[in-house]
Amino acid sequence: METVAFDGSQPTGAVGHYVYSVEGDEWTWSSGLYTMHGYAPHEIPVSTEVILEHKHPEDRSRALAVLETALEDGQPFSCYHRIIDRSQRVRSVLSVGHGVEGADGGVVRVEGYFVDLTQVRRDETEAEVQTALARVAEHREAIDEAKGMVMIATGCSSDAAFACLRRYSQAANMKLHDIAHKLVDAVSPTNRGSDLVIPLLEDLVHGAARTAKVPNPSAIPGEARR
Repeated sequence: METVAFDGSQPTGAVGHYVYSVEGDEWTWSSGLYTMHGYAPHEIPVSTEVILEHKHPEDRSRALAVLETALEDGQPFSCYHRIIDRSQRVRSVLSVGHGVEGADGGVVRVEGYFVDLTQVRRDETEAEVQTALARVAEHREAIDEAKGMVMIATGCSSDAAFACLRRYSQAANMKLHDIAHKLVDAVSPTNRGSDLVIPLLEDLVHGAARTAKVPNPSAIPGEARR
């Protein structure tokens, strides 16, 4: 069976092929590249000015510098940047290409591809958000559980228990959620009374004090004790 190489002319908006001819300053775009920029195939004449207008303002100078370098040395290149399509939508793209030398050794054209990575970046961002939300939920659960343990151990209110955890976290130079996780992990679900909770918090602070010389917990004012 004959294998047809992809050259960018196939109908897709995800990948587009281009050729830039130095003589005449002429650009050729595949249908996919027009689509990526929000146009119907061959709807507009492509020029260097048009291409630069569609570059994101923060990426324009860098993208132009990459092209100019390719015109000088003809070496393969890649450039991750953003474009703004006809409808003012920002797209994340990767341009790759290389220079083609003429008989005199100079670069006569540059050709390559644009790959639309917008959906990939969107998926990555959504995954990052979901991971962050899951981490926040996990930390919040540990903090609430540790707060409940302090309430049982000291008979204090919810706000006072949170303040207690915060003071110990500051004294131990640890993040609040870290000291909460350590406390929850160290105390069994069946034994969360004052005989273990406060001593464990003090042990965490003493351990930090030995390495970082933080204040002794006895110096922490207003600690609720049973």
